[in-house]
Amino acid sequence: MGCVNAFQALVRGSSLVPARRLLTAALAGVLLAGCTSGGSSDDTAAARDTPAPTSVPGTADATAAAPVPAPAGRADGVPDLRGFYGQKPAWRTCPAQQTGGRQAVLQCATLRVPLDYAAPDGKTVDLAVYRVPARGPRTQRLGTLAVNPGGPGTSVRGTVAALGQSANLGARYDIVGFDPRGVGGSAKADCADGPLMDRVQAIDPTPDDTAALDEAAAVLAEFGRGCAERMGDLLPHVGTTTAADDMDVFRDALGADKLNYLGMSYGTYLGGIYAERHPDRVGRFVLDGLVDPALDRIANAREQALGFEQAFRAFAADCVTRGGCPFAGTPDDAVRSLRARLDAISAAPIALGTRTLGEAMVSTVVSMRLYNPAQWPALRQLLGSLYAGNPRPMLSAFDETADRALDGTYDSNLPAYHEINCADGRALSAAEAAALAREVAASAPALGPSTVWSWAADCAAPGPDRARPLDGAGLPGMLLVSTTRDPATPHAAAARVRRQLPGSVVVTYNGDGHVAYSQGNGCAVRAVEAFLLTGRLPARDTTCS
Repeated sequence: MGCVNAFQALVRGSSLVPARRLLTAALAGVLLAGCTSGGSSDDTAAARDTPAPTSVPGTADATAAAPVPAPAGRADGVPDLRGFYGQKPAWRTCPAQQTGGRQAVLQCATLRVPLDYAAPDGKTVDLAVYRVPARGPRTQRLGTLAVNPGGPGTSVRGTVAALGQSANLGARYDIVGFDPRGVGGSAKADCADGPLMDRVQAIDPTPDDTAALDEAAAVLAEFGRGCAERMGDLLPHVGTTTAADDMDVFRDALGADKLNYLGMSYGTYLGGIYAERHPDRVGRFVLDGLVDPALDRIANAREQALGFEQAFRAFAADCVTRGGCPFAGTPDDAVRSLRARLDAISAAPIALGTRTLGEAMVSTVVSMRLYNPAQWPALRQLLGSLYAGNPRPMLSAFDETADRALDGTYDSNLPAYHEINCADGRALSAAEAAALAREVAASAPALGPSTVWSWAADCAAPGPDRARPLDGAGLPGMLLVSTTRDPATPHAAAARVRRQLPGSVVVTYNGDGHVAYSQGNGCAVRAVEAFLLTGRLPARDTTCS
């Protein structure tokens, strides 16, 4: 293919959170601003000659590894980490991955971290780490840029591969990332077989009576027990605080004195926690699609419900001007129409052979296609088919979104999503979800209830709700990016996060979709890349349109 000057499709798993829409970055692709060549020949050749590590993702006994002296700047207050700091990843070439019509020069390795930082002499976890070497001349390279696409639960592999091909950042930086524990190649979370996953995905977000609510609670409890049985010792140690400490071991393994970072969606939360815990290691930080750490789980779910409702109204306003739209009139009319259709499906789920299409599944498809306006035409067609009496395309779209195969098995990050939320104290009980869903239905009737229920879990290893503002005093200024009609990380968080990170500058994209950088807006992209390439923040807040 020739030069590409648009966002290209990432791997599917990097784009959507299966049937749950918390904080995924939803990158539709990576901005490829010109023709680029492959990775540098010397880096690639070295990777091919490097044998693959003998360890595999999972847990192991730390006593088998010889300790490595820790650098002087290791994490403050964490004892006896000499066996973890000072690692040198054995990079190897991964199987070729197609990105934007080209083969990504993706390298992989593993990194060993303690299962429990409070007991570093015990078991360990192997993290999957990824790299695309910078393509530009060595004299122009800026080191490493770590990325996290969000989720929680989304593998970073596709994002590293895609962003490594970008004309600007990929030329100057090694693009790197790691799968947090429980995610992707890092001891991936596992909670359920296919039939139970089907039941979790189909939980009715508008239960009609106590019996229906009890059934939902029972399904979540069964799923939670499955997490405990299948994940064992890993389960209590998948939270964001632990991932932030893993990130510092990763930084050291890269040979970086300071971490440069592009965090998107949930990745902004992870980046904020890292900065607070390792303030002396903060380099150039961009946080795009802001999550407010100060919101408790109830307020967070409520605000996101309003965000998805606003995004649906924006879609509806566009839809009614185009052919094939099942709605007519105003966005308010479209909201009432969709709510009536969802209520009908809730009362009588649609049988399709051995399958059933329920309200939660339709809501999932609608919500996920609000992440990027490029998906609005497909959503218009799906809703048109549903309203015309042909629900099968909607079922197929759900299966694609949820990573459900034809045989009923799932390759889903839903377990990681659930258990990271549980460890962070951000999950809702079934009773809390039901009460909040009834509350938000007044102001967000179309998608509010299903958004709230996407936070519901029965936690086998619950953590406390750690909601509190970041202590950003003394941190370097960061570039904060927010989109005015972002469904998953509403723009209301931007002002609050900025107050927590004094010295930072906000770039606002007045537009639609989740994560401004991934939408390809030239103004926002230039601001992000200029800061990452020069280290200079804009002189003042900027609004892009």
